[in-house]
Amino acid sequence: MIENRLVPNVNIFSGVSSSMPIDEFSQKGFGVSNINQTEGGSFKDVLSGLVSNLNTEIEKPDQLLQAQMMGNSDVDIHDVMTAVAKAEIGLSMATQMTSKVVNAYNTVMNISI
Repeated sequence: MIENRLVPNVNIFSGVSSSMPIDEFSQKGFGVSNINQTEGGSFKDVLSGLVSNLNTEIEKPDQLLQAQMMGNSDVDIHDVMTAVAKAEIGLSMATQMTSKVVNAYNTVMNISI
């Protein structure tokens, strides 16, 4: 057997543990078989829930920044920057989803019968 002396024999996955086993994905609703299942909520309820979640994500960086400026030792500037990045991504995704919904509505309205 040839031994490579330039590359150390290190198992990089020895300290890594899976946070969620693969079997739990199907139990949590991440499987393909759960696509057709609905929770029974109306479109309005789902949309208002998404908007309220987005609103809390957008307000979170301001709250964390205020707490950090007041000297709260539990809040780090990295937490603030992470919250800002999450808020930016959420707002960008909401904007893109809104434009997709408007485009889909315009397409449906332009269909002639």
